[in-house]
Amino acid sequence: MAMLVPSVISVMLLRYMEKFNFRYNKISRYEVQRSFMRDGAFGLFFAAVALLFVSVFAIMFIVPFVKSWPYQPVFTLDTLKRVLSDNSLVDVYVNSLMVAGITAVAGTVLCYAAAMVNARSDLNKYCKIIMDVIAMVTNTVPGMVLGVAFIFIFSGTPLQSTFAILIIANILHFFTTPYLMIKSSLSKMNESWETTGLLMGDTWLKTVIKVVIPNSRATICQMLSYFFVNAMVTISAIVFLAGARTMVITTKIKELQYFEKFDAVFVLSLLIFFTNVVAKTFFDKLAEQEEIPLYKKIKNLFKAKENPNEKFC
Repeated sequence: MAMLVPSVISVMLLRYMEKFNFRYNKISRYEVQRSFMRDGAFGLFFAAVALLFVSVFAIMFIVPFVKSWPYQPVFTLDTLKRVLSDNSLVDVYVNSLMVAGITAVAGTVLCYAAAMVNARSDLNKYCKIIMDVIAMVTNTVPGMVLGVAFIFIFSGTPLQSTFAILIIANILHFFTTPYLMIKSSLSKMNESWETTGLLMGDTWLKTVIKVVIPNSRATICQMLSYFFVNAMVTISAIVFLAGARTMVITTKIKELQYFEKFDAVFVLSLLIFFTNVVAKTFFDKLAEQEEIPLYKKIKNLFKAKENPNEKFC
């Protein structure tokens, strides 16, 4: 029960801060003017912070490329080749990519749907408060508690030790932050867009696809990135839920740590790091695009139904 107190306080603060929200009709880009003194000072500060973090994790970049740390610090790729040639580790990595990818897509869809109901519907305000409380609770419960709870609930069911239960646990565990991100974005948009769309003959779904989603594209990409990165590195909840056939890379690291195979541990850690860097870069670039090609095709399908004789590209 004590864990619910931060959740209740967070909801109260959230409802209070919503009074200061403002709505906009379109996204506008604001270019910050360059300043040599300010940019230089902040650049040095963040460089120092980055150097501090890199120095802490430097061992992760050293061990995979030496023969035997710290006894034989001789550069070699044998350790890297030996670990990556293990098919079981490759399968675990593929499992992690699959779980993280599905978690990102499914979690983003669920968060977006919940935020749409809360921020852009006529739902009773008390129901909205209950939704916020439920969303906050998932962030106040430790992952280990969530994992143990899942064991008690799903033990002996078809979901036990499956990829599905890992994905569900990840979505619940990381639900709060993406939900608040997209809720904040949707609540600041012009609240009359859906009504205007209906007056122009568009359905609610068409208005959402044509107007609301494009204006929240950057936030959606951030949500996908958040779910994917966290699903790749999480261990607290899924360590209780993964089985021999559904093991992911973090649970494998835990197993290798138990057998003191630290060279393999650091190689897999490096693999997670570079995977998340590539994923984060991809989603950031996707957010910067004017229009995503797949989304453009979806909009053209709606246009084609309205004007069957007109061609769209």
